[in-house]
Amino acid sequence: MASIIFRLDDRTTKNGMQQVRLRISHRGTNSWHTTGVLVEPIYFNDTSIYEPISKRAPMAMFKREQLASIVRQYEEAMFDLLRADGGDKQLDEMNAKDLRDYIFGVRVKKQTAAQLVAKKKKTPQRADFMAFFEKYGSGKESIRTRENFAYVHRLLIYYMNARNLDGLSFTDIDYERLVDLKAWMRGQGKGEATRFKVESYIRAAYREGLRMKMCSRDADPFLDYRIEQVPEHDIEVITREQVRKLMNIDCDGCPGMQRAKDVLLSSFYLCGINFQDMYALPLDDHARFVRHKVANRTNRQIHIRVEPELGEIVSRYSGEGRMFNFTANLRSLHYRLDDNFCKLSKVLGFKVNLAIIRRTWATIAAEIECPDSVINRSMGHIVRTVNARFYEQYDWNRTAHWNRKVIDYVLNA
Repeated sequence: MASIIFRLDDRTTKNGMQQVRLRISHRGTNSWHTTGVLVEPIYFNDTSIYEPISKRAPMAMFKREQLASIVRQYEEAMFDLLRADGGDKQLDEMNAKDLRDYIFGVRVKKQTAAQLVAKKKKTPQRADFMAFFEKYGSGKESIRTRENFAYVHRLLIYYMNARNLDGLSFTDIDYERLVDLKAWMRGQGKGEATRFKVESYIRAAYREGLRMKMCSRDADPFLDYRIEQVPEHDIEVITREQVRKLMNIDCDGCPGMQRAKDVLLSSFYLCGINFQDMYALPLDDHARFVRHKVANRTNRQIHIRVEPELGEIVSRYSGEGRMFNFTANLRSLHYRLDDNFCKLSKVLGFKVNLAIIRRTWATIAAEIECPDSVINRSMGHIVRTVNARFYEQYDWNRTAHWNRKVIDYVLNA
């Protein structure tokens, strides 16, 4: 009987990663299938096809899902083969390479060039929505956004498999399809937030396709289909007493938690700066940057004075002209930080992460009656008001003044 196992390729990339390969064994022969998944050897487990990558690995969820999809593809193909008439005999006549080609190869009858031309003349071309969706999502600047698009793409593949669909074109995305997709997601136990994300990302890609004339504007299903908004929940923030507790917690003996604590406090001392902007800050007495999240819509620079509390943290991490000279790349560091934010939250007894810290700075600033205009400008929000034309005349000493008041207010908690 055939069997499969994941193994690492012997070759190593420049950043120490190795590619995961699937070995198919059948009737004394072996064949290999390339998965396209790269992982550091320390995170790889070769004893299980269902848990080949540690949950602690960078991008673990995405990579584990890719490999799980390959295992499902193998299991489904074997089930279909053995269930078919004469399937046992057909399997006995195969070697490992034949089996690999059957599972992962193109199982369609080859056609001549003349036949393909005739088919194109007979069947109008339909733009491939799935391919467009994948390309559109992979081109996003934000790492988190790219991962969200990849998640939605995988979910759509599962939906296609469940509905026995060979693909999804732009013309397939109609009102009835969206209703059916929502019903399927409910049946899969997907919550309101997930359904909202999936439908919103599909709409974003579809509307981009409209802009590129890949489909007719009259066929836009989102003119009639209403995406249900997620019910509002209380915004997570922590109190100034809890911020003070974060400042005072002792993380000696746990470098990962210490770095997570320093990143959170640095964000707080810089008016809730996000990590992508913090990562690239040049070494100076002021943090000067254009908020990455809105860089495509504005080039307005943010100036935040480095307070003494932040200067103490910077002194431990600065180097090569940067405030925070982290050795790891942005993506892997992001995942390590998320892991240590969870550990820190357990020790503190309340949840902390960068999003909470950002909202907390704004909440405390409002609590001490900091003007909304200062909060918005300091946090890099895009302001669309009549007064927005005076945005460039903003005095950054106002941010320095109010940021100092926020920090002192917490220190005196």
